[in-house]
Amino acid sequence: MDIRFDQIKSYSNGKAGLITGLCEQIGVNDVFNQLLTQPAGRPPEIPYGILAQMMLVNIADDHHPLSRMHDYFEDVDLEAIFGMRVDPGKINDDRFGGFLDLMQNAGCNSILSEIAVRAFKRYGIKLGNVNFDTTSKVMWGQYETPEGTQGVVDISFGYSKQNRPDKKQIKLSMGTTQGICIDGQVLSGNQDDKRFNIDNLDRAAELRERFESAANEFFYIADSAAFTKEFLEKAQRLEVKVITRMPDQIKETKAAIEYAAVNLESMTRIEIPTSTKPAVYRIAESSCSYYDTPLKMAVCYSENLESTKRQTIEKRVAKELDTLEKLIKRTQKRSFACREDAELEIEKLQNQDFSKIKYHRIEISMNEVTVKRRGRPSKKPENDIAKTTFDLVIDLKKDIESIENAITKECIFVVVSTEMSMSAEAILREYKTQSAVERKFQFLKSPQFVNALYVDSPKRVEAIGYLMLILMLILSVAEYVVRRELESEKKAIIGPGNVKMSRPSLVAIHGIFYSVVTSTVTIGKVVHRGYNKPLRDNVRTVMRYLGIPEDLFIRGAV
Repeated sequence: MDIRFDQIKSYSNGKAGLITGLCEQIGVNDVFNQLLTQPAGRPPEIPYGILAQMMLVNIADDHHPLSRMHDYFEDVDLEAIFGMRVDPGKINDDRFGGFLDLMQNAGCNSILSEIAVRAFKRYGIKLGNVNFDTTSKVMWGQYETPEGTQGVVDISFGYSKQNRPDKKQIKLSMGTTQGICIDGQVLSGNQDDKRFNIDNLDRAAELRERFESAANEFFYIADSAAFTKEFLEKAQRLEVKVITRMPDQIKETKAAIEYAAVNLESMTRIEIPTSTKPAVYRIAESSCSYYDTPLKMAVCYSENLESTKRQTIEKRVAKELDTLEKLIKRTQKRSFACREDAELEIEKLQNQDFSKIKYHRIEISMNEVTVKRRGRPSKKPENDIAKTTFDLVIDLKKDIESIENAITKECIFVVVSTEMSMSAEAILREYKTQSAVERKFQFLKSPQFVNALYVDSPKRVEAIGYLMLILMLILSVAEYVVRRELESEKKAIIGPGNVKMSRPSLVAIHGIFYSVVTSTVTIGKVVHRGYNKPLRDNVRTVMRYLGIPEDLFIRGAV
């Protein structure tokens, strides 16, 4: 039998199929085609919706640079995954670069917003409270924004959350609801978080209107960077309710921490479930007014933070001890000719050098030292005294009570809400959903989001940043829907590493599609497609929940 192995090809396109299946269910193709296609002129050789999918697939998997996109898609069954015939020769960096320019011109915000609305409508998700936060991303290339260019991010120096103040950066904002990335922006590298939150209130109010969320069911949740007089006043004007952490340096916060530190036993103990062990808190309720804004306060002590904060304080104690020992050693080498000089030195040490000591107790005493003259002792003892000096004796001890009090205070924080009817427990529970943004940022900071972004202009950097946010949106929607359906059916699936999961993460869901392997066999001019082995139960379950047809990986051109 004459077997032509060049007519047989195998593919591992499971992850690509998941992304394109989600895009088709949500209508991502239609959004890009409608907003990027010019009313005049010939249609593009590859529809913009397909180009968008190709970039999303590449970002989610390996993120090749635009110049190597052709290499990446050489091993992808393009016709099956994208549902149309795509000429591999048409896949080049100029095409994708032009796509990014068109995307930025069309308005990246508009594209992201429309996809979010469609995703929520398709899967029956309602908008809840929205958590907002920002992160920075170091940029390694040389980028310059032309003078007078509007609507393009400025890749510049700014406060680096990656501890690289020597590098230019961009910033990314994200808004999540129920763990879903519903909103986000690509921001200039020097964007201030306080200014961002003030400006972002308008965006939050628009989100509430677009998703028809009731005003009493919608909260803007953010970290302490949002807590400013201007932010709170603007939130009142827009009737946007706010939950945020009150900074530790605020007078009302200091008073609340002092009160909680000595009243822990009388505070209510609650537990908040996490992915590992429950987080245990003690909470107390209070209220205050910041300028003219009334606030409900949740004063919170975290038991889980105690071990971490103890290590932090112990480092400070050790540093303070080292500083004190050097100072004491230097001081005790000195002798004073008179009592008055010694007393002045003691006063100086107490009022200056030791005034900011927090974790040690210091006692200073004076030792009078008599020095006798050389030679035969005199019959009159007073004649033997050559001089009298005064030395300082410094006794140093750890202040255990102060150390323990400092550890306790480090574990206390204050969260406030502009909704005065909320309980302290409700405020804390809503605020702790802020961790969902951090988990999503971990994905954006992963190796997939390459350092240089492989593009040569801020305009294209901005567009790729929004593609990342769109990818985060569709994957986090998948995570939410799969978790919701598993809970409804009281089921679990087998995730990567044969781990049984009832609440799989978006990374785990993405990962299980590695198991999908297909092959094509060309007989004559006809291409036949099939699975090398049946789809696993976990893959079939996820596809059923998401409405993705099982033949997606082996279909031909539609």
